Amino acid sequence: MPSPNARIARPLKPAVRRRERKRSDDRGLTTLEWLLIVAAVAGLAALAVVLVQNVVSDTSEQIAGSSARRTAAQIAAQAVEDESKIYDATLDQFSSWAKWENYFTSKCNRITITYADAGISAMTVAFAKATGATDPVTDVSAATTAVAAANKPQAQCAVP
Repeated sequence: MPSPNARIARPLKPAVRRRERKRSDDRGLTTLEWLLIVAAVAGLAALAVVLVQNVVSDTSEQIAGSSARRTAAQIAAQAVEDESKIYDATLDQFSSWAKWENYFTSKCNRITITYADAGISAMTVAFAKATGATDPVTDVSAATTAVAAANKPQAQCAVP
């Protein structure tokens, strides 16, 4: 018989052991869930970086391929062409078709000088009176970029 002072080593209660084991399994699953969430967020971040990098690359190629000075020259040429078609101002300013043609031809040709640094060396310049027109300058508002015809003068100033 065992002595009353002797302690009997008792095994842990089965319920306690089960709880401890179950808790460690839950911790592993929780850790795995967090790892999966972090991996998904990291994957999305990497995808976003790649997409943004492609957009920035495409935009920089477009900017590098364009010239602000060339665009300014094109706008200036269009302004000369539009000015040549203003009917009221033209009637007051020019007494003959030759003066009209010379004025706007030289104004258009000056664009090549002003914007030479943009590589503009040639322009499409054509100012001509309507076929059969006589002096003084008449309806220039009908001017087109096509070859001059009856009642339609030609007014063209363009950067190729």
